[in-house]
Amino acid sequence: MPAEKDDRFGYWRDPIFLLSLGAYFCNRTLIKPNLHVYSPFFHGHFNDCLLVPVALPIFLLVYRWLRLRPDNAPPRFWEMALHVLVWSVFFKWFGPVVLHHGVADPTDLFCYAGGGIVSWLFWHRSRWQKSPPPAASMTDMS
Repeated sequence: MPAEKDDRFGYWRDPIFLLSLGAYFCNRTLIKPNLHVYSPFFHGHFNDCLLVPVALPIFLLVYRWLRLRPDNAPPRFWEMALHVLVWSVFFKWFGPVVLHHGVADPTDLFCYAGGGIVSWLFWHRSRWQKSPPPAASMTDMS
């Protein structure tokens, strides 16, 4: 199998994971503390958009180690969607209602789902990229 067709998922070495983790830490340590005006996006929703690309690779790696995941393929849509559903219930219902910690902000659900869909599209971008047409041979020109 050629290297460019390799469908192995890098988990913690995945570029989307690393970029999102870096963006999370930049927002947490540089942007939020230095904003002089409250920004709902940077103070709340930006990190919510990064939940799936930062957390899902780690969860999937643990599942792989526990042999609950059969291969090293990029995250499947149902894996991403199931985690978004579970995290949404936990962070937006269980946390605020049962643990009395957190806020049930429905906008966060859209951020979780949006970040998940965008990262899933990047993880599967090779499916959407068109391969170049085969080179024409001399016999095809006659």
